[in-house]
Amino acid sequence: MSSPVLRQILISALCVSVCVLPRGVVGAPPAKSQPPAVVYASGDLVRVVRKETLQFNKEPFLGAPKGQEFTVLKHEPGKGPVYLAFLQKEGGVIAVTLPEESLELVAPDGWMILLRGCQAFRDQRFEEAGKLLARAVQDAAYKAVATEVLGRVEAIMGAARQILQVEGDAALKASPENYGARLVAGQKFFAEAVSGGRGLAGDLASRGFMSLAISLDDGIERLSARVCPRKEAGGVEIPATRLAREEVAAHAMQAAFSVVRCRQAIAVRRMVEAKGYIEDGLRAEPARPELKAMQTKVLADIADAEDRYNAALSNQKRNLPQALLALERGLKTCADLPQLIKLREDLSGALEEKTAPPVTPAFLSIAKTSVPSATLEEGRRLYTTRCTQCHDLEMLDKRTVTAWKSEVAGMARRAKIDDKQQDVIVQYLAAAQVVAAQPPARKSE
Repeated sequence: MSSPVLRQILISALCVSVCVLPRGVVGAPPAKSQPPAVVYASGDLVRVVRKETLQFNKEPFLGAPKGQEFTVLKHEPGKGPVYLAFLQKEGGVIAVTLPEESLELVAPDGWMILLRGCQAFRDQRFEEAGKLLARAVQDAAYKAVATEVLGRVEAIMGAARQILQVEGDAALKASPENYGARLVAGQKFFAEAVSGGRGLAGDLASRGFMSLAISLDDGIERLSARVCPRKEAGGVEIPATRLAREEVAAHAMQAAFSVVRCRQAIAVRRMVEAKGYIEDGLRAEPARPELKAMQTKVLADIADAEDRYNAALSNQKRNLPQALLALERGLKTCADLPQLIKLREDLSGALEEKTAPPVTPAFLSIAKTSVPSATLEEGRRLYTTRCTQCHDLEMLDKRTVTAWKSEVAGMARRAKIDDKQQDVIVQYLAAAQVVAAQPPARKSE
């Protein structure tokens, strides 16, 4: 699955149901020992519950850390992986996959419920819209705006029902004069409700809630076309939109895509990149809550990485191990901080000695291992190529040999490493750990 068609699917998912409520289970009642199968529908927001590797065309693509969120494109329970939307930097959309058991639905917060309610109204799912908006009112953070939206939506739907009742009254139609008068009265009532809804949509846009504004206004537009498809002689003019609809819709879509791109950047610790996506998104939709929340985290992580950089710089000459530790921790917090990347290049040789020292005569002399050098070299090759598909190399003294063995076993499936290759990697790591523990002077002998 790739770009043009997928982009349309993703646009639909983001605009229609990017924030959804947990869905029911499918199939026959499961055995007590088995959890119910969950259906992930197109547009669902899901979270990775364990460290995984995204697959693209059945090949490892990118690491997906625990907690990363994705929009679902397709899922057939029990028939394979879940297809998820991934936005590339150039704007293309590809379908990546993860095992269904590695995902869970994201519990909706007040904003998600409010947005979902407006989207349900837009799509003319009135009963669902009413329930969702009523739930959103219960969230203190969004009670005020949810109450406004709910009141207007209820007024519009109530007025629309009156028109439909008049049009469906066969007895009333037998008296054309009474029917016409009742219909005009209903249309006036509906026009007044629409006027209030149009005004609220304009107000929401001015307050920076582009997604709510365009969903509400779209819903009014569609409902008006259903209950007042044309102006009859003596009929009532339905108020027109007060939005620059194409512009507001484009802003809402830009904000939605910025949310997705920001999630992806944060997942791989590219906080500087995420900061740019957040700024783009907030320019498009200034009140978008997800972007504001991510902005707080991203700015804090960038500040922390800058502190790590300063610590690494100050220790570069007087305490190299501490400098390397600060560098590693800084890159784990913000992998694309320019000054950290430059310092990593400057210290690349020293960093390599602490993460994946090459198999040299000095290495073999210090390690004092009976493992053949060819095996150690193969172990290093596998470690520095397969194991870096999902993450950067780590300091060798971070774990014991036993812990490294467990870590390698845990990532073997994702990196497509068999049992023999696991053993080779662990043998290299055991020897490399001894080498990395030696002071620089000893290794240069």
